[in-house]
Amino acid sequence: MRSKLVAAAAISVILASCQSKPVDQLSYSEMKSLSLDLHKRCWAQGVKSDTPEMKACLQQEFTRESSMRNSNYQTRQAIGDALIAGGQGYNRGMQQQPSYQPMNCTSTPSSTWVGGPVRQVRTSCY
Repeated sequence: MRSKLVAAAAISVILASCQSKPVDQLSYSEMKSLSLDLHKRCWAQGVKSDTPEMKACLQQEFTRESSMRNSNYQTRQAIGDALIAGGQGYNRGMQQQPSYQPMNCTSTPSSTWVGGPVRQVRTSCY
């Protein structure tokens, strides 16, 4: 069960981290690369360069990208917090397990006559 939970969380983190950083944490070069990608998206939608429509498209794509990245970041944070809480709960559970003491048992075979077939075994544990 625990391994399935860890696998599911790992897959979720991988999927959620496609755009890993929120826009406000991007460096200048990363922001420049994002800007070029947004231009390509708008151009692929048939929007012509140097038009008011391009400006509106870029603004909308930037807002969308920013929103998705922030959502992905929050999802990763929530998954990380849940994994930490799950690990702490598991550790507490392992510490609270009852201690088991070894049990000694003795088995004594008995038969109806000496050397006869064993018909019954009595076991005593202490």
